[in-house]
This record gives sequence, structure tokens and C-alpha cells, in this order.
Amino acid sequence: MSKRWYVIKAVSGRESSIKELIHSNLKGRKLDVHVGEMLIPAERITEVKRGKKVSTERKLYPGYIYIEMELNNDVLETIKDVDGVTGFLGADPRNPDPLTTKEAEQIIKVATAQSPEEQRQALVQIPFQLEDRVKVKEGTFAGMEGVVAEINPQKGEVRVMITVFGRQTPVWLEVWQAEAVV
Repeated sequence: MSKRWYVIKAVSGRESSIKELIHSNLKGRKLDVHVGEMLIPAERITEVKRGKKVSTERKLYPGYIYIEMELNNDVLETIKDVDGVTGFLGADPRNPDPLTTKEAEQIIKVATAQSPEEQRQALVQIPFQLEDRVKVKEGTFAGMEGVVAEINPQKGEVRVMITVFGRQTPVWLEVWQAEAVV
């Protein structure tokens, strides 16, 4: 049986310790051969506090642990018995739903990104192409339509050319501020 990615629901704030408990319990019962990687996607944030730069790690999906494993009852019960695990993501608690290949690749890409820019690029999906017509949802130009002239995937932004008083005006928008015109 091949390994697939699943999502464990855990007590928020204790993901790292729960991950270690799961790993040690599986190893103790010699079930660790059925489990591949375990990931807790997080981003590094550098901010200035009291005049000093402080780098902290913030969980991207608090309360969730991603695990690559072969689905069998022994592994499932061992994980569910760990203190702090509330279950698996899916409709049926006895048969959790695996992530699709696309979802799994996305999570791996986010979790293994080397820099914050790479991580943001993996997180932000830009649903527009050059020359697409979009409508501004929020901000000064809300309700106006324009054409996508440039895409900046690193920042998650698009430059839209909007006609204001008969002239083309470039406006930088974050992806969530625009929607495709059908």
C-alpha cells in the first residue's frame, strides 16, 4: 500500500509536542515504517519590538499536522490515542480523507520553502493571466474594470490598467482585491 498525505486535527499551540509524541508512540509500537514525513507549515516573521528585531515563527494552519502514512487501523488508533489529537480531517472518523496530490504538493512546497518570498509565492495563487479583464472589489477604484498588465507572484500583486477620465491609469492591487470579469 502506498503512502498518502492526511491531516491530523490537534490542540492548537501544541502541534510540535504532539508531533513528537506521535513519532515516539509509533516508534515504540514499531509502526513508524508505515509513516513518512510529518509537517507543521510555519512562516518566519521578523518584526521590531522595543527597538530590537525579533524573529518568530507563526503556524500557517494552527491546530493541524500533516502526515504522510499508509492507512491502517493500528497506525490510525495509535495516532488517535495520543493526548492532544482530536481526530483526522474527513467525514468518516474511521476512514479519514487523504489530501489530493495537488493539495499535498502545495503543503510540501509551503513547508519546505527556504525564504519568506518563496513561501508567499507558494501560498498566493494568482488566478489571472496577462490581458484578463478584472473588476476591482475594494479600495479607491472599487467597482471599476480594467485589464491585467503585469503580475508579481512574489508579492501576490497584479498591475491593472484602469481607464479614469479617458486615460489609462496603472493600479497595483493585491490578488484578493480583484475578481475576474465573466
